[in-house]
Amino acid sequence: MPTLKCPSCDQILTLSDSTWQCESGHRFDRARRGYTNLLLAQHRRSRSPGDDKDMVQARTAFLELGRYQPLAEMLLSKLPAEPEGDWLDLGCGEGWYTERFARQLGAEQGVGVDISKFAIDAAAKRNKALTWLVASGARLPLFDQSMQRVVVLFTRLFTDDIARVLKPGGELVVVGTGEHHLMPLREALYEDVRQSGFDAGKFLDDRFSLVDSEEVTFEWTPADEQELQNLLTMTPHHWRAKPSAKADIGKLAGKAMPAHFIVQRWAREINS
Repeated sequence: MPTLKCPSCDQILTLSDSTWQCESGHRFDRARRGYTNLLLAQHRRSRSPGDDKDMVQARTAFLELGRYQPLAEMLLSKLPAEPEGDWLDLGCGEGWYTERFARQLGAEQGVGVDISKFAIDAAAKRNKALTWLVASGARLPLFDQSMQRVVVLFTRLFTDDIARVLKPGGELVVVGTGEHHLMPLREALYEDVRQSGFDAGKFLDDRFSLVDSEEVTFEWTPADEQELQNLLTMTPHHWRAKPSAKADIGKLAGKAMPAHFIVQRWAREINS
């Protein structure tokens, strides 16, 4: 199990029964589900930050259909074939990808972090051997140079803390969406569709060097309106689009839907 850092005083946390505790006496109870909330009240911008329960349920229902399995398989091909040190899935959500990574990288070496307690509560059902944490990506409760690998899918890059916890020579795997991703859905939601492709280099600095960048494209056919509503609810378009446009997406059922992802691998520089 990776060593955790107390979010209050930066000392080592030790697990006894169902409680994490440091030498200063700070205590954090592990929930019955198997996760631990290490997000301090003063570090929350709202009472319940991150994805809400509806978003988590929608994402879980959609991902369980296996529509994004080609992306998962491509990611697994980029990862070592067997455990190679501790690793972190940052912004792990409900843990669909994390659990798949754990089969290859080792569950006992893995940490799944998300700021949403609803997401982590759902994720903790998947694999009890993983360390599941409610925490902020800007204040990771992990020690310097403790991770061999960090994976970030579809969420903000907290460059400073990622650089801090990665070992020199360690790897950062980042996934974003390409310009053609969900194009029919976006065209149904907006009058003007913005064309933009993801590049992690816009957010990283000279502490990282690009190893490779690859695009992943495939199509699937949404079966019904419920699947489309779940897909919409798990994306930022759920908040941006007009209610009238969102109510009309059922017309896309039975029609091809393109997926377009960009997968990049970055190395943590040894001398920076």
